[in-house]
Amino acid sequence: MIAFVLAGFAAIILILEFLISPRAVRHLPLHHTFDTKLAEPGETVRYTGTLVNNWFLPILYVYFFEYMPKGATINGKDENHETHSLFLLPHSRYRHTILFTLPKRGIYRDGKYYVQTGDFLGFRSIVKSEKIECAITVMPKLCDDENVLKILGGYVGDISVRRFILEDPVLTVGCLDYTGREPMKKISWNHSARAGKLMVKNNDFTVDANAVIVLNMASGSDEEKEKSLEIVRTVSEKLEAERIPYQFISNGDAGNLEEGFGTRHLNQLMTNLGRSMLYSYTSFYNLIDRCIRERKKSRSYFIVSAPLSDDEREAVARLRHYSEYEICVLEAEVERNADN
Repeated sequence: MIAFVLAGFAAIILILEFLISPRAVRHLPLHHTFDTKLAEPGETVRYTGTLVNNWFLPILYVYFFEYMPKGATINGKDENHETHSLFLLPHSRYRHTILFTLPKRGIYRDGKYYVQTGDFLGFRSIVKSEKIECAITVMPKLCDDENVLKILGGYVGDISVRRFILEDPVLTVGCLDYTGREPMKKISWNHSARAGKLMVKNNDFTVDANAVIVLNMASGSDEEKEKSLEIVRTVSEKLEAERIPYQFISNGDAGNLEEGFGTRHLNQLMTNLGRSMLYSYTSFYNLIDRCIRERKKSRSYFIVSAPLSDDEREAVARLRHYSEYEICVLEAEVERNADN
């Protein structure tokens, strides 16, 4: 008798599984996150996926593929996808992690996943596919050209020296109430005596050192332009280390960035560089004209370009006429095969 009851119960489960399970796919959302939006070339990126059964019934057969963004390589594998086979109890979830790398500079968008459900005997099944939305930018690598690094190190060192020897790099624009957090040297005793309370000087660093990184994208091969982006990254990190505010301008799709410094400023620049398709929109001559129009006191210039032509060197010489200091020219030279 018990055997017949068990057999009947099993038959009911099989019938329900056959009739209902194919509809289960609509109850299987996939939630996902990536641990970064900006990465180094070859850096490991962590993807976390959570497949949720929000149905009141168990799903006995779930099979799904997850494809990472095109160009990604999953750690320990030669492909960019993983497969999973499992069952899910009612209102349960399957959480998992995939580690992958993105090999070179660029923007990597949207993976995809496929979920298949049905009866475990394979008579019926339904497949759902959706995007795994993402936009991960891989920044340029740091420049390792010893000649460029030598020129850059000496020039940034000169800026630091100039900052140190300025007699008064600040301008007093007024006084504020003393809050107890300011150093004693900022207290203005004359203003304090007149006001009958402690007052501190409000300073504006109007003549402090600043810089502009000028990227020429109007000439050179793609390889030289790629190296130019590496040089821009290296220059910006050197200026960040010295806490020197810098502006970035280009004549191409790397865009522009207002003067500033700090993590957010640097990350925005790295995003611009990482997403560049190496297009140019205007001439180097026009780029130099912009530098001249927007010049300001105590500004240093870093010109980053493929090897300059004679006409482009004349444009740099014209900017030098308006600059207080020598201009740092960093040319992205690449080795060429003898056959080229």
